[in-house]
Amino acid sequence: MEKKHSGGINIGTSSILVTFVLLALVTFAALSYMSARSDYVLSKEAADRMASYYDANRMAEIYLANIESLLSKHMRNTENEKEYYDGVEALFSDNDNIVVSENEDGKKILSYSVAVTNGQNLNVVLSVCYPTVQDDRLFRIDKWTTNVNRQWLEEVKESEEGESGTKLLFD
Repeated sequence: MEKKHSGGINIGTSSILVTFVLLALVTFAALSYMSARSDYVLSKEAADRMASYYDANRMAEIYLANIESLLSKHMRNTENEKEYYDGVEALFSDNDNIVVSENEDGKKILSYSVAVTNGQNLNVVLSVCYPTVQDDRLFRIDKWTTNVNRQWLEEVKESEEGESGTKLLFD
């Protein structure tokens, strides 16, 4: 009796197993690369945001030093508390970044804002103080916070996509 040969190639079980293992390794390598890449991008964005915050914080500190210098010079040129408070508004009248207002006691409030990013501002609010023997401060920091830039937020809401092509998840 003659054996019939089929003209095909015999693939053994070990060859199929090696093929599946190679496919699994390539798949895991691709997933690992994508995960590492997304972690890198996220870390870079976080570092950029942090650097932007520290730059804005440094600029706010510079404003604070200038305000202290102006108030100190103004204090030396005034005779009494009323004259001191009355002259504060004139000190900052030529500065568009610093807003002078009054609280219910008639004391002056200084506020300014420094951009952190397009969507975030660092807001600072100071209460002007009249120095005394017990307390020689020229101002008190009432607020030093970051807030969402409302104008930027409205512009993003009007467009279909936000910065970096991302859509807002809230209304």
